[in-house]
Amino acid sequence: MAKIVNISEIHPTLGFTEFDILEKYRKSFNESELGKLHSVFPFECMAKAAGLSDRRLGRRNRFSPSAKIALMVLKAYTGFSDRQLVEHLNGNIHYQIFCGIMIPPSLPITNFKIVSAIRNEIASRLDIDSFQELLASHWKPYLDNLHVCMTDATCYESHMRFPTDMKLLWESLEWLYRHICRHCRELGIRRPRNKYRNVAESYLSYCKKRKRRAS
Repeated sequence: MAKIVNISEIHPTLGFTEFDILEKYRKSFNESELGKLHSVFPFECMAKAAGLSDRRLGRRNRFSPSAKIALMVLKAYTGFSDRQLVEHLNGNIHYQIFCGIMIPPSLPITNFKIVSAIRNEIASRLDIDSFQELLASHWKPYLDNLHVCMTDATCYESHMRFPTDMKLLWESLEWLYRHICRHCRELGIRRPRNKYRNVAESYLSYCKKRKRRAS
């Protein structure tokens, strides 16, 4: 089991040599792009807004509340998968400083699913409105033209799927039949004879016979 500790907890126990080495790492971290990114996030306030707290009873969390938020920011920044993120976190001291933790080289994290567990925990508690208000107030000194409202097109949901030819054909028939019914109703005329119901039954039978792939 990985023995993860918060950096703030090990400072009093470090010897002079180890302390100097850690301070050199911290200095290089603060001068790096990752350190500059860390400085603009109020991780403690974000963890509090998300309702994250250290459990006083039961098994102790490997990551502190602020470390969980930092880990999710780090994942979005790097674009790594959960497995890749854990692998880099084990060996990159700057990533560990970003999350405020220290992972002994002899006891690395082996369970990469801890990332998805943290993500699910935050998602179950996340309140987007309060987070936006918190970040807006924290980033206000860095923002210009506050009277201008701009929206990135990538913020809108996209719907991507990979339908079969049969599915596309059936959706076309559904669309056509729906419009025929509407136009006939608006014009007050009878609908032309068709075999839509027979085709619908055949398509339903086809769907039931399809092999379902395990997700």
